[in-house]
Amino acid sequence: MKRLFYGLLISLLLAVSSRAQTVEGDWQGTLKVGAEDVRLVLHVTKDEKGGLKATIDHEDHVANPVTSISFVEPALRFEIQQLGSFEGAIDKEGATISGTWTVAATQGSGSLPLVLKRAGTAPKEKQAGGSESP
Repeated sequence: MKRLFYGLLISLLLAVSSRAQTVEGDWQGTLKVGAEDVRLVLHVTKDEKGGLKATIDHEDHVANPVTSISFVEPALRFEIQQLGSFEGAIDKEGATISGTWTVAATQGSGSLPLVLKRAGTAPKEKQAGGSESP
């Protein structure tokens, strides 16, 4: 009986871990600022401690460091000092993050809708036991 219980528990844990979203990868979006479209590319990776780190490219400015980033499914939040911050939610498919860009006071304040779409495919996640999900 115990063996059956532990087998079911392990199966449940594996199923839950295989469904977890990942935000790692490249995300593209366009901010509409007045008559201008500002193209953005967010690059999210894991840092050496297993947390997240990111940079963002926009127009001619490449690899602006993201000051802080957090992802607690489904919510993604990040900030770029002196430029602004983003708060959004990832969809169930892990393909789109919809939210709001808040412009830093040093740039004039205000908020704008921003949708980030995954560029390419999501990186494979490690499941319990060391295998990668498809």
